[in-house]
Amino acid sequence: MTSFDNVLPQRPIRIKRTGVWPGIFRYLGALLLLGLALFFAIWQVPGVADDWMISQDPVLVEDALISDGECSTSRGFFVDCSAHVSYAVKGKQIERDIELMFLDFGSGDYAVDVVRSDREPAKATLSLGLDMLWNRTITVGVMVVLLAIFGLALFRSGLQQDRNRRLAMQGSRLSLVAVPVLQLNKVIGGTVVQYQYGVGKKQQALLTTSRFKKNEAPLWLEEDGTTALAVMPERGAVPVLLDDRLERLDLTAAERAEIKAKLAGA
Repeated sequence: MTSFDNVLPQRPIRIKRTGVWPGIFRYLGALLLLGLALFFAIWQVPGVADDWMISQDPVLVEDALISDGECSTSRGFFVDCSAHVSYAVKGKQIERDIELMFLDFGSGDYAVDVVRSDREPAKATLSLGLDMLWNRTITVGVMVVLLAIFGLALFRSGLQQDRNRRLAMQGSRLSLVAVPVLQLNKVIGGTVVQYQYGVGKKQQALLTTSRFKKNEAPLWLEEDGTTALAVMPERGAVPVLLDDRLERLDLTAAERAEIKAKLAGA
């Protein structure tokens, strides 16, 4: 069927169920990612900033004591090092806890010394921290920025999702569209259907999902189950998949029968 003109009633139709989750779940995910970005910033940025200052006038502390020093590797390249250092300057005892995070694809132990600032003796770090200063700066910066970008993108996606749900349920003139179905995944209580609804500015496929209950199935346009029918609300950006019994639409029994007859005879 190449044209879907006059298949649907020529009146505003409300979509009773979209099969789309409310945006709240994306908002929670966005808050989690933004919280992680803030955590990494609070955890690492002050230490990196102090070490940049120390690097301007470093002084090796030869009689410093390093305790509880350890480095652990995560995912094969994220290295997290911590140590407690104590040293004396002009008879005043100074103690500091040091945390370092950087990327290193090698392995083995690290030989370190304690280095302090000549101008501010209370600020100290490990020589490893200065050796990896650019590495640490880039690593922390990239992680914080990426987490923040993904969090904001997820929040924006939630806003768009809620807008589409709101437009669908308000009732408007609907347009029938055919959409390629890419995946069907069984979940508890039904099936999640992934489908493509367009192409982005960078020619990437625009994908979304719709959840069907156990007793529901998409309204297939092709018998091989690769293309399904959806409806696009007025001012909508994402079409909503139809179920095979057309119960997602607020229609009368006679209207449903007429639509099915038109589709079957096409």
